[in-house]
Amino acid sequence: MRVWISAGTLFVLAACSGFNDDEGMFVNKADDYLDATERHGLVIPEDLDPFRVQDPFPIPSSPVQSNPEFYPGRPPQPSALYANDNRDEVRLQRLGGRVWLAVPESPDTVWPKIKQFLAENGVNVVREVGRDGRLDSEWMIIENTTYRDVVRMTLRDERDAAAVSEGRDRIMIRVERGMRERTAEVHLRHENDADGMDDPSRPFNSIVSDIVTVEREMLNEIGAYIAAKVAEQTVSMVAQEIRSGAKSEVIRNPDGVPTLQLYLDSERAWAAIGQALNRAEVDVTNQDRGEGKYYVVISDSFLAGERRGFFKRLFSGRGKNKKKTADNLQVALSQSDERTFSVVILDENARHIDRELSQELLTMIREFAS
Repeated sequence: MRVWISAGTLFVLAACSGFNDDEGMFVNKADDYLDATERHGLVIPEDLDPFRVQDPFPIPSSPVQSNPEFYPGRPPQPSALYANDNRDEVRLQRLGGRVWLAVPESPDTVWPKIKQFLAENGVNVVREVGRDGRLDSEWMIIENTTYRDVVRMTLRDERDAAAVSEGRDRIMIRVERGMRERTAEVHLRHENDADGMDDPSRPFNSIVSDIVTVEREMLNEIGAYIAAKVAEQTVSMVAQEIRSGAKSEVIRNPDGVPTLQLYLDSERAWAAIGQALNRAEVDVTNQDRGEGKYYVVISDSFLAGERRGFFKRLFSGRGKNKKKTADNLQVALSQSDERTFSVVILDENARHIDRELSQELLTMIREFAS
């Protein structure tokens, strides 16, 4: 009897392994996602218009996971697409002496609109470098007279305010990728050749405007033009080559910790986090620039959606199933190099919080930053 029982037990165990093994009778595909790879996109024949063949319901891209083993039995979800109350607004951003235009459109649609703005104002473009997103206007002679276009009229007014009466003027525009996907930034510089002409091939960020106020006023005009949707929605193949990458992304570090990467200088990285927390109506109790930390408080009622603001929409569906109750948290920045910062979410004891909640908070910060 013991022999038969032992033999039966061994048979059952062997059968179970056959039901659950990838090479058994019934293949277990529960962890196949760990080895999954993305296939090549749809190839459009050259004789067809590629802009007419688009997916009307695209699936949010899932970030590449270098360590999916941290999520056994539960594949990482794609990054959420959150709705920002001001997402569709064209905004003029200021930071210290810097100013730029934040546009909720991809660079390849912003580029042709700026070119059309210049064309409608009678301004010729003499140099354009698609991969750098750069447009340089012609040199213009600005006189004390009445102009019908806003470009020369703005230059005339700002020259008068700055007491500049000599030289020719031109503007240089650079279109860059924004903080989020499908967003762009427009930067502008002004030059006057009264003291000679500078090398046009020098890096855009090294240029200092001769009349700084031209930047703000001209960007206001460009922003109003884009917001009014005067130009048709077109896509520039040239602007698709803009080589500057996105200024932020949510990834997971080698330890599986969700991390927001910011590719900005230190001043703007710190300001972007503070701006995002303020827009999301998060209570910031303290901040320490030296340690690179914002101290925030998120109560149970806040997470449950009993307070107005973005978090109500973000956590309204959690209810009793939320994995961790957040309270006193730290938004911590650390610097990797001159233009790379990592942002993580810590609890009050400087320990990493639940990974799913951390990723949602970091994605929220990215959506509200600009």
